[in-house]
Amino acid sequence: MNRLHLAALAALLLAAACDKPRPAAPAPAAPSARPTEVAKAAPPAGEGEKKPAEIWSYSSVGKRDPFRSFLSEKRGGGASLVTRCATPLGRYELEQFKLVAVITGLEDPVAMVQAPNGTGYTVRRGSCIGKNGGSVAAVRTGEVVVAEWATRADGTRDRTQTVLSLPKREVINLEDQP
Repeated sequence: MNRLHLAALAALLLAAACDKPRPAAPAPAAPSARPTEVAKAAPPAGEGEKKPAEIWSYSSVGKRDPFRSFLSEKRGGGASLVTRCATPLGRYELEQFKLVAVITGLEDPVAMVQAPNGTGYTVRRGSCIGKNGGSVAAVRTGEVVVAEWATRADGTRDRTQTVLSLPKREVINLEDQP
């Protein structure tokens, strides 16, 4: 029954659209002795009433930029969800850092990471690192664990952990040796 109503409504709209009056066909010109003079004397219809072409312009005021991610708009509204590192360690992605050394056995273990430009930085537990505002969660023998908040496409946030580790050949545990 619902489809029947839709079909009837479509038929009514089609009939209403076809009901518009059509422009009258031009009447055939009366035969005259001088057809060239008649054509020159009477201007063609519409030539006397020239309308200026409408100038169309687009305004993007109040519209969303189609080239910006909708996630950036979610972050921008209200308080910032992700805290960025203001230190030089916040300039690079986590995958760009190379773990160079780890010193454990202290009350507060220390690690050294190397940035892509070759500069070395020391990090401890709680240090800010990475473009996504990650913080060092733990410094263990041969590895550093960094915790970050990642935003998914649907807007939910998950805590992720990335492990930066030393290459196996470079791990030396001085505590186990006599």
